[in-house]
Amino acid sequence: MNGKIVPLDHQLKTGDIVEVLTSKHSYGPSRDWLKVAKSSHARNKIKQWFKKEKREENVAKGRELVESELKKNNFEPKEVMTGENLQEVANKFNFQGDEDMFAAIGYGGITAAQIATRLTDKLRKEREEQRPNVTEMKSDTPRKRPDHGVSVKGIDNLLIRFSRCCNPVPGDDIVGFITRGRGVSVHRTSCPNLQVCDAEDQARLIDVEWDADLKHEYNVDIEITGNDRSGLLNEVLATVADTKTNISAVSGKSDKNRVARINMTISIRNIDHLHKVVERIKKIRDVYSVRRILNT
Repeated sequence: MNGKIVPLDHQLKTGDIVEVLTSKHSYGPSRDWLKVAKSSHARNKIKQWFKKEKREENVAKGRELVESELKKNNFEPKEVMTGENLQEVANKFNFQGDEDMFAAIGYGGITAAQIATRLTDKLRKEREEQRPNVTEMKSDTPRKRPDHGVSVKGIDNLLIRFSRCCNPVPGDDIVGFITRGRGVSVHRTSCPNLQVCDAEDQARLIDVEWDADLKHEYNVDIEITGNDRSGLLNEVLATVADTKTNISAVSGKSDKNRVARINMTISIRNIDHLHKVVERIKKIRDVYSVRRILNT
């Protein structure tokens, strides 16, 4: 550019003179170019190249992803992926055949989960019909209350629920609040709602503790802020997935100053698990902050 060699992601200015150097030994674009390209037209051209040049690879990758998705949901791929079933689902998504459908999955045009869901429609309905009617089943065993991983000191068989205003998780200091008719509500000791309790409400506080052997996961809301650049959300999702953490909800928006805000609900085992996820997200380029949200 202007007589100098610059990186591919160099931002051009009005009046810049660009000379593109090509090589006869080039193997085509890199997938990283999708992060660099600014216009949708350029990104579509790159995707089209991968779609055309790596069709066989995409078909194999797409088939593998669908098989993996089926196994994850306790379905046998050979039973589900019959020629008739594949063609029927391909037609529903307006593909010419199953190879076109698998290729689309391979290059990211459609998800394996969408295809797997369609492929198993009939089997899932059959399984649902074969399930026994729970209302007709009787047992002499007394029904136990759900185990939430928290116990009230000195008292058994109490209804326990977690307060949504502060969403406590294992590792947080907690306290119980005796509600009227809804058992014990568990709060973080630092919950702002408890700080404004009057003398009468203070008398309804009760000691609670986390069980020693915890096998539950707890939902926590977090907010990530960062530079509103292409690919930021995908990197955040991939990073959380790498920590083996389930995501139950995600949303994002940006303001006029190009500050992106990503709100996410994740399932974590304890406070250490949460800190691990937060620290990993903070290492992503262009992330400004990560904070836990309290719904006060």
